[in-house]
Amino acid sequence: MEIRWTGLLAALAAVAAAGNAAAQPSAAAREGTKLTISLTATVRTTGRFVDGRNATTTSAVNRVLKGKCRLEAGAVGAYGLEGPSRQQEKAMKRKDPGMANLEKEHARCKGNQDCLMALAQKMAEQDFQPKAPQAEGAVQVWYPQSCSGSLSADDLFTADIKDGPGLSYQSRSTVTGSALIPEGGEKGWLAVYIEHDLAGNSTLYRFNEAEPVPLEKHTVRTGYQAGTTRNKVPVGLTQRVDTKPWGPVKGPPQSGAVTRNIEGGTLTLEWQIQR
Repeated sequence: MEIRWTGLLAALAAVAAAGNAAAQPSAAAREGTKLTISLTATVRTTGRFVDGRNATTTSAVNRVLKGKCRLEAGAVGAYGLEGPSRQQEKAMKRKDPGMANLEKEHARCKGNQDCLMALAQKMAEQDFQPKAPQAEGAVQVWYPQSCSGSLSADDLFTADIKDGPGLSYQSRSTVTGSALIPEGGEKGWLAVYIEHDLAGNSTLYRFNEAEPVPLEKHTVRTGYQAGTTRNKVPVGLTQRVDTKPWGPVKGPPQSGAVTRNIEGGTLTLEWQIQR
């Protein structure tokens, strides 16, 4: 007789998973529940750069990204999008003591059928059920299904360049206007993920900037190569990658606002949730 450990463990794990699903915290939303989140991200920055006596440049950036997303609640798990913590990883690797003892007895049988049959009988009499390793925690992630929005800018850039006779110039550039971000699912802009920590009664908001959109740049230059130019340039909210979540914010998913310092100014995120 061959003892099929893998099949036994898989079956027991399925039973355990069903029991855990039934015992989900009451504060969790039903898997598949929908909500809508409207958000406004505002950037305000200023800067001035002086390179000796030859160059002085300034910037004043004012940009607003607005979005609206449909989110769907996932199943409750032990951890969120960043995966298990170190403590949880250790817990999941920890072997059930009873299972470890049975594995030793199985090894001592060295394939002897009488020994294996006796071990199987012992398991049946003891109604042995190995415990699947688990990590403590209860987190529900809300996943964006589709988002749309718009980006607007009202930026000013100046330059005073002194490169010697005939080469010096001054310029003043503005980037203005707005552009729509069309609605899109997996291949579009997925603006925000929500992670509700049921055990800790707090929520993280993971905000993703949209891809840059084309806006009009108007430049007036005097001195060397004087003239006026107009062209389209790609413009994003900050045009930098920031994977840090916003929060944790106390309580379940709800409307709110948070401000974060960035280079030269601030980035403010405001959101409203409708269920």
